[in-house]
Amino acid sequence: MPYLNIVTNQSVSDEAAFLKTASKTLSQATGKSESYVMIALEEKASMSMGGNDAPTAFLDYRALGLPADRTAFSDTLCTLINEQLGITGDRIYISMTDSERQNWGWNHSTF
Repeated sequence: MPYLNIVTNQSVSDEAAFLKTASKTLSQATGKSESYVMIALEEKASMSMGGNDAPTAFLDYRALGLPADRTAFSDTLCTLINEQLGITGDRIYISMTDSERQNWGWNHSTF
């Protein structure tokens, strides 16, 4: 149920490897089984931050419950993006949404 959508104006040379690393990182950071983790990647998006098109990324994280230490979670995600895409933390925004169980569908039902 943890879902992370990554939008960036950068190209990702090896999408499969990037998605695998992101999935494992998210599973470890949230303590959730990787079998429930979903990662989406939108690369080469038209994006501007601070009035310029330097490397940037927007991360949209949604789950049933958010990590208790959101600062550490933000650090983990920024580190992932910096190490994998070379984007610095001051060029990354992260939105975190705690979804209600009845509003999260899966396998023909809801949680």
